[in-house]
Parts: sequence; C-alpha cells; structure tokens
Amino acid sequence: MSESYVERDGRRWTIRVVAAEEAEQADFDFWFERTPEERVAAVADCLLSALKTRGIDEIPRLRRVCRVVERPRG
Repeated sequence: MSESYVERDGRRWTIRVVAAEEAEQADFDFWFERTPEERVAAVADCLLSALKTRGIDEIPRLRRVCRVVERPRG
C-alpha cells in the first residue's frame, strides 16, 4: 500500500506500508536510492519533524566545540 502527499512548497512525500519482514530492506532501499545531498536534506527534515513533536519550531544553532589538549607532565 502506498500513498502520496504534496506539501505547499512542492515537496512530495510517499508513505508505504510494508510487512515487518520487509522493513529493513525497505529502509535500506530508501537511503541507498538517494544522493548524498538528498540524504543530508532527509536527515534535516527528520530532525525538524522530531523537534516539532516537542514544541521546537526550528533546528537550534550548533554551539562551538573546542578541545583542550593537555601536555603530559614530565
């Protein structure tokens, strides 16, 4: 079973219902069929959808991360 949905900005979503035995292969096919750029965009969309379920409307900015390396005493 498969359904399609088109958002206002033109993005198309396809929803497929698969048996539990076929789920892992369907997941692999989804990611394998996309270009690296499409994969990055898909991850960002998934993250934003997950944050919206918690009431956060945008992806927060990443904080700067610094690493301090200490020299061995000796």
